[in-house]
Amino acid sequence: MESNYISISNIALLGSIAFMLIVAFIAFLAKLGITKSIIIGTVRSFVQLLLMGYVLGFVFDMNKWYFTVLIVMIMFFFGAWDSYRGLKFKPKNIFYHSLSANFIGSFLPLAFLFYGLLQVTPWFNPQYIIPISAMVISNTMSGISICLNNYGNELKLRKNEVEAKLSLGASCTIAIENIQKSSIKAGLIPTINALMILGIVKLPGMMTGQILGGVSPVDSVRYQLVIMYIIAAATAISLYILTKLIQTSVFNKRGQLV
Repeated sequence: MESNYISISNIALLGSIAFMLIVAFIAFLAKLGITKSIIIGTVRSFVQLLLMGYVLGFVFDMNKWYFTVLIVMIMFFFGAWDSYRGLKFKPKNIFYHSLSANFIGSFLPLAFLFYGLLQVTPWFNPQYIIPISAMVISNTMSGISICLNNYGNELKLRKNEVEAKLSLGASCTIAIENIQKSSIKAGLIPTINALMILGIVKLPGMMTGQILGGVSPVDSVRYQLVIMYIIAAATAISLYILTKLIQTSVFNKRGQLV
């Protein structure tokens, strides 16, 4: 397939901000109360992505393992922090639980992908490690956010049910089991829905980017399928670990809800 890549000029980039002005105007016109958030989000995305573009350019040029590892660690930390800030349900140590669950859940599938399936060389190759890790980490954190919000809502609604089970002699694990199942399912739904419409209604970002860059559509499909399956596995593992860790935060040492 012949590459016919069209680059985006600075003028075109600035011109694209007009789309966000339309969004802000509609929000203002409809009195949605989110105009300020739209403007802040636009500015943040513009600055953050441009800055990341220059940082990644530097990291790619240096091609050192410690830069690659540092970028991935920063992604894990800020992904967990951004998710934590938006939570209403914040039991003890939930930030560390989310970070740990995301790290373990994402690390295992990513390691298998990079060194088992793709056989990336060198092992720290930033061209593969950073963008693919970013996709998996961000999608997993989205699942974690949904899971935690669902967990908090369910626990509030079913507190009497949980306490009744505890009073009848049920263990903490049994008493909270239905809430854990519901929360894992809620966190997985966006990923499962994305798999359902993949290729028919939706052409995902990585596949689209590769096609625009001149990669064969068939090769792009292969990459996208692998990435989607990795995201699903990472999300499932992370949510399972997270719901087990949360249990230590919502119960005290005597097995009582806190």
